[in-house]
Order: sequence, then C-alpha cells, then structure tokens
Amino acid sequence: MITSPIGISSSLGTGDIQARTAIFELVARFDDAVNRRNVAEFEQLWATDATWQIGNPMPMHVQGASGIVTTWQTMLGATQWLFRGSFTGVIHIEDNRAKGRWPCIETGTFADGKGYDNRAIYEDDYVCRKGRWLFQRRHYHYLWLSQATLPGGPVALSTEFSR
Repeated sequence: MITSPIGISSSLGTGDIQARTAIFELVARFDDAVNRRNVAEFEQLWATDATWQIGNPMPMHVQGASGIVTTWQTMLGATQWLFRGSFTGVIHIEDNRAKGRWPCIETGTFADGKGYDNRAIYEDDYVCRKGRWLFQRRHYHYLWLSQATLPGGPVALSTEFSR
C-alpha cells in the first residue's frame, strides 16, 4: 500500500505502475509526434481498430488506424505550424485495458493565416496488445477555442533538432 503526502491510499502493484508509465509515455509520444510532424511515430500509437473523435465546434470521427493517420496528415497540411502539449492526466487500469483523461493545449496557425488556440480534454481508452499500450479511442473535448490571429510567428527548428 502506498500512501501519498495528502493521505490518499493506493494499492498499486508493479504491473499497475508499469502500465501507468507506459500510458504516460504513449501520451507524451503523441504530443511529440504531432509537434515534430512525424507520421511514422504517430502511426505506431494506435490500435488497428482505433477510433479518433473530435467534438464541437470542429466535429470529426475517424475509424481505423490508417484512416486516423491519413486524416491527421490532412489536418497538419492545413497548418503553418502547430504546438500541442498535455498536462498530467488521470488513468484507471483494468487488466489489459485502461481509461484516461488529459487536459491539453494546442496553439498554431492555419495556412490561411487564421490562428488556432485552444484548451481541451482528451478522454482516452487504451488497450495493451503484445505488451504495448496503444490508443483504442481518443475523444477530444474542446473547452475554449480562439481563431483570432496570433501575435508573433513561427521559428524554424534548428537542424540539430531531430524530426
């Protein structure tokens, strides 16, 4: 039994800790792949039968990993630049399945110069297949959105930054 400094008890076993670590890494890899526009890495994060959903005001629903990757590439093609980051989330694990919620931020500029700045929550389902945790379902819930022109502009990544 683990007791936190604020008195919350948890009976996390080694398997739960490993699963939580792997899921935290999965979410971090999602953000990293998006920020670096790395298609190969983005594709590896999804179960073949996964679902990706984005809520209002820009609703979208895509079924299957290949469709998700194609849709994501189209979305990125419409942006000049995009940055996304997730804050610490919560995870609930049940055997080889888990659920999680992650507050996040996305900021960027579309190719037409329109800004994109939002705060949202990703609601996820995960599945562990062949020892790897993958996204089974990601549902993006907008909390706040601005499409006002953003001040400033993108700065090209240095050649030392690995894509």
